[in-house]
Amino acid sequence: MTDVGHLAELRGLERTVLTVTTPHHPTWLPVFPVAHLAEHLLGRELGRLPGLSALTGHLRRDLITVRFLTATAGPAAFDVRQLVDLRETARQDFEQERRVLAVEDAILPPPLRTAGRLPASLAEFLDAWRRTEPRPRLERQPYLTDRLRELVDPAAPPHPYGTTAPDPGPADPRQEHAEALAAVRRRTCGTPPELFLDGGPLEQYCGAGSVFLAGLSAYRSPLFRGLREGPRPLYTLKLFDFPWRRRTFIACVTQPAIGPAEFAATLGARTVGLIAGLDDADLRTVLAEGRVAVLDDLAAVLDFPPRRAWLPVLARLNGFSARPADLARPVLDCTVDDLARYRDTFLDAYARHIHRTAREAV
Repeated sequence: MTDVGHLAELRGLERTVLTVTTPHHPTWLPVFPVAHLAEHLLGRELGRLPGLSALTGHLRRDLITVRFLTATAGPAAFDVRQLVDLRETARQDFEQERRVLAVEDAILPPPLRTAGRLPASLAEFLDAWRRTEPRPRLERQPYLTDRLRELVDPAAPPHPYGTTAPDPGPADPRQEHAEALAAVRRRTCGTPPELFLDGGPLEQYCGAGSVFLAGLSAYRSPLFRGLREGPRPLYTLKLFDFPWRRRTFIACVTQPAIGPAEFAATLGARTVGLIAGLDDADLRTVLAEGRVAVLDDLAAVLDFPPRRAWLPVLARLNGFSARPADLARPVLDCTVDDLARYRDTFLDAYARHIHRTAREAV
């Protein structure tokens, strides 16, 4: 795709924010469990719509906020009041999201847990939700902000990076692995990631691997949807690559955290099968979700001084450009074929790591 094509595609996206309030309830704690389940069901319904990506949602007190991207002239049209009414909710969706909420209880403070506080049936839930008198509101704005435009427009001036960060110099591979793992653990408040493996030499800051891992972690990805189904669902799974000095590492973090041994024995083996089974349609979803996620992450890097200062150091060490538009180019040029090739490389290293961890835990 040409530069003009990239800009046209991204200019055609809108970031949509759906908020739902329950204004007639002076105290929010009694409403919270019903609103929490409603937020999950809204995400499930929106996730089925074509032409929609980057779907995220959260609940604060009794305010539901759901964000997503749609094409300005795309097919993701819906009646917001009918959607928020949730009258079309299927019983199996209701039961599955009750199971997911039970898992989420493990990471919530006691006053926000749903155990014993949810309606017992779909009919009771719909009646309780109707009585909260939900009021939806939609807001839309262009996706392509000034910061994102700097990433996708080659004519944009380079970002004023700092150049005073010290060159870390060469490192022993084992020391580099240990330091990178320590850096990831600092980001996860000391909790070890469920998976941490060497992804190879750092040839560029982000690329097909970044897109693939971010796309697999998205709410609409076939991997994540598969892991959310069944009697033992997962609340969140985040796969990401982590550039450090001369190498990139691959990490996986779950919520609730289950630890490397449990992950290898249960979810690890299951994810190998799900990833291996992705077809071209699945990979197109992964590509759409991953590309947006990585572009958003790059924009966040530019706005965060410590990470922004680290970029030119990595670029000098590994021979790639630190210019924003150059950093984004591999992401914009990524194709389904690139993801398919990376998937094979990733699965080989991933499966070997899972099997080794499982054996060591016995």
